[in-house]
Amino acid sequence: MKLQFIKILLTGIVAFSFTACNDWLDVSPRSQIQEDDHFNSEGGYRDQLTGVYTAMSTQSMYALNMGIGFTEVLSQNYNIDSNGEWRYPSEYDYTNSACESIIETIWNQTYNCIANLNLVLSNIEEADPNIFSENHYYTYKGEALGLRAFLHLDLMRLFACAPSMDGSANGVPYVTEYSTNVVGQQSVNATMQLIIDDLLEARDCLQHDSLKIGTSPYSQRSERICYFNYYAAVATLARAYLWMGDTENALTYANEIIDMAESDQNSKPFRFVDRTSVETQYDYECDRAFTSEHIFNLAIDDWEDIADYYFTSAGGTSSLSPSTEKAQDIYELSSSLGNDYRYLRGYEQDGENRYLCKFWHYENGRYNDVYPLIRMTEAFYIAAECLKDTDPARAIELLNEVREARNLSAYPLSETLTSDQIQNEIYKEYRKEFVGEGGQLFYYYKRLNASSITGAGVVPSRSVYVLPIPSTDQEFGGYTN
Repeated sequence: MKLQFIKILLTGIVAFSFTACNDWLDVSPRSQIQEDDHFNSEGGYRDQLTGVYTAMSTQSMYALNMGIGFTEVLSQNYNIDSNGEWRYPSEYDYTNSACESIIETIWNQTYNCIANLNLVLSNIEEADPNIFSENHYYTYKGEALGLRAFLHLDLMRLFACAPSMDGSANGVPYVTEYSTNVVGQQSVNATMQLIIDDLLEARDCLQHDSLKIGTSPYSQRSERICYFNYYAAVATLARAYLWMGDTENALTYANEIIDMAESDQNSKPFRFVDRTSVETQYDYECDRAFTSEHIFNLAIDDWEDIADYYFTSAGGTSSLSPSTEKAQDIYELSSSLGNDYRYLRGYEQDGENRYLCKFWHYENGRYNDVYPLIRMTEAFYIAAECLKDTDPARAIELLNEVREARNLSAYPLSETLTSDQIQNEIYKEYRKEFVGEGGQLFYYYKRLNASSITGAGVVPSRSVYVLPIPSTDQEFGGYTN
């Protein structure tokens, strides 16, 4: 029982205060709670999933470490103070004790969430379908399967080689049972297939998702967009297939998102942000994070304390923001693109400096306290990358759609761009679109095994792109990457 991995499977996430879920099941080794009592009603499954979402919304995971903090620092879109807490991640010095602590927390907490999802799945397979109202049996099962794949994919993007680097290298352990058994590693390619399989089954289950089958899906966004919904499964499939280099399947699922975004129906589950929501006179009414475009986001209870610290002068040497000069470079002000909403409304003055403000908390704000994990524009970028060689005109059209929504309709991309030029525009879009959003740009570099990272002080290599598995699991579990 010395194995850290076994401890991860059993500990659960009981250290957190789950204000939204008083009935969260304590699954620590000391507890004697009977699973049958917890899962004999629909409420037990709902509470268990709520506990996972709540855990994902803590600073240990997407509210900081896997969101605006550690993973995003790796993208090099921030200007990092050498005296602050983010110095060593910005230098890719993963052996530093501060980095080691964060890396271990990410590993442990993500597998804790996976363990609790497996608890849901093991019980729902044996559940009486009659205890579930409407189609909630399939919804809960689909959410658990989809989240399990989503979290494993993020672990792969951090702790394993990208397929373009070495598909035969070890992937992360893919855990599908709530058990004390130590799970072995499979290859990167094999592990990615397990992710795909879970996502495909999740998508099938989530055909019953009210966000998809409702008569007015957009009006139901508040109910389903902060849960792993049908379209989250579709978008994650596009993301996972592109990670594998399978452009045919990546395009198929990206197009499902794009077709919905481009449709004429009024009741779409997501849509490009309305100009009136961005150009509003009052700060509290401005949708700086383009929340109407979110496919899957998390509600962060203490987001005001987090965002208003790290994205303002209050953070001091720990502040996270591009400098004015870097922001002007990202958004190509030298090419007269300063009207880009992502720049124009995404940065505000605080004291002597301008800071990234798209996640600021505004009193009485309409768009407070949400953090995007998947936004619909990623599907446009995925499709453009898949089409840049076979249908460059359509690839350029897709990129121009996003640019138009960002207030750059006066500056469309040329219709004569080459494949390499299209890829460069995709890179620039990742840099502009995902500042502060969970390392998406870092994953872009890694997926392509890029030979350079803009702003990095080192030449990227396997030691930069692949985070070390925590030492305890290396020593006792025998895990390597």
